[in-house]
Amino acid sequence: MNRSAPNVTRAGLLACCLLLFPFSAQAQKGQFEVRSGETFLEDGVFYVSALLNYELSDEALEALNSGVALTLELHIELTRTRRFWTDPEIASLVQSSELQYHALTGRYVVTNLNSGGQDTFATLYSALNMMGRVVDLPLIDAALLDPDATYNVRIRAVLDQDRLPGPLRMFALWQDGFKLESDWYGWSVSE
Repeated sequence: MNRSAPNVTRAGLLACCLLLFPFSAQAQKGQFEVRSGETFLEDGVFYVSALLNYELSDEALEALNSGVALTLELHIELTRTRRFWTDPEIASLVQSSELQYHALTGRYVVTNLNSGGQDTFATLYSALNMMGRVVDLPLIDAALLDPDATYNVRIRAVLDQDRLPGPLRMFALWQDGFKLESDWYGWSVSE
């Protein structure tokens, strides 16, 4: 009876796990954070402006630098405040941007998937910094809101795992580095 075979199998499994799920004390976890947000009324339309901080994890950075496009979504919700019942959602908006690295040019390309607009940047920092500045985004026509009601806006940022290529999407299920999303950040709407 050979008792050393299970040890070889266990050692092989451990080696495979370490290759598939790398461990590093210096690994960057990544973080999405909404730092501020505000709404304002202009010409009968409420607009949203916000400041976000995007830090990609090591896994997301490696995927990006390997040619995988990352889709970052900004979820915005408008709710009406009620006293004794849950707040109904009045409007919701998702702004999607695709971040891609082109190895041939050495530049980062950001594509607004809602409008089709595209910008290129020499550094990842510049690309993420631009994506983190939401300026004067139309939210809702003021005529659709009750002037006597109180409304709240909340916003969060998410890395959309559903847009990753198939094999990477399966891998992302097991890697925390692809589970990037901010907490909800909210404030009251004022005219």
